Amino acid sequence: MSLGTLVVGAPVGRLPATTALIEVSCEACGWLAVTSQPVYAVWAEHVAGCPAVGGAVRYVPELPPLPKLLPEVRTCKHRLVRRQIAVTAAGLKRYAVVCELCGRWLNVAER
Repeated sequence: MSLGTLVVGAPVGRLPATTALIEVSCEACGWLAVTSQPVYAVWAEHVAGCPAVGGAVRYVPELPPLPKLLPEVRTCKHRLVRRQIAVTAAGLKRYAVVCELCGRWLNVAER
């Protein structure tokens, strides 16, 4: 058996590079298929002809753990304060409206 005939019906050298090969196995009889076909179709074909007493038992591997979600976002209850940010050459003071709790600079219209 050559390396090109591991997948029944299509030599490995002729499969597109993006084709994913999937392993399907039966715990009852030890049958194993490496295929690029839909899993349900390959499994249905095996169930019909499985030689094991009691029928086919599909091995389903453990799923990887679910990703941890980020904590919920709590919005700040802004406490607005005026901070002096500049003094012009004419002596006028310039202010910015800033949240005292989170430090975010706010437009007065955002209140």
